[in-house]
Amino acid sequence: MRVACPDCTTPIDAEPGDEVICPACMARFDAPSRSQVPRRFDVHLPDGTVLSRLSVYAVRERIYTGRLPISARMRPDVGGDELIPIYGFPPFAQIYALLNVEPPVSAGTRRIAGWEGTRAAASKSATKAPPVSRQEATRTFFKQASVPVVLALGVGAFFLLLVGVAVIVSW
Repeated sequence: MRVACPDCTTPIDAEPGDEVICPACMARFDAPSRSQVPRRFDVHLPDGTVLSRLSVYAVRERIYTGRLPISARMRPDVGGDELIPIYGFPPFAQIYALLNVEPPVSAGTRRIAGWEGTRAAASKSATKAPPVSRQEATRTFFKQASVPVVLALGVGAFFLLLVGVAVIVSW
């Protein structure tokens, strides 16, 4: 049976269930058994369109070209009749990760009404930050600065004062 390397998609001849080493990228993986290998997928797009019997390679091509959104759901030709999010399949999730496309915020989490997620709270606090005055910024700096930094600033200011006094006296 021919399997594709999960890292570089190089086709490799292997027996079902054997450990395989990819000759191209040296990745180790187990060849799936015949009963577990999905060959085709029915892809349900968010607008209601259904793309029937797409191969793994066709799905990958559509992801790379941007024609398959991460919000799509899939039904493999093996297994149940349940629609699974496309990011639920590791090979496809890796492609979206490479393209810097993140799954929807609610993916894999259950929210209670009134609770905010960490991303939503962080983005709200970042947008509502009031402008900080110079005096407030200075106070904040000295509150957060470590003792050695404050001492170094004080010693530097003292030496500048001594140099200034020496210049005035030498005239």
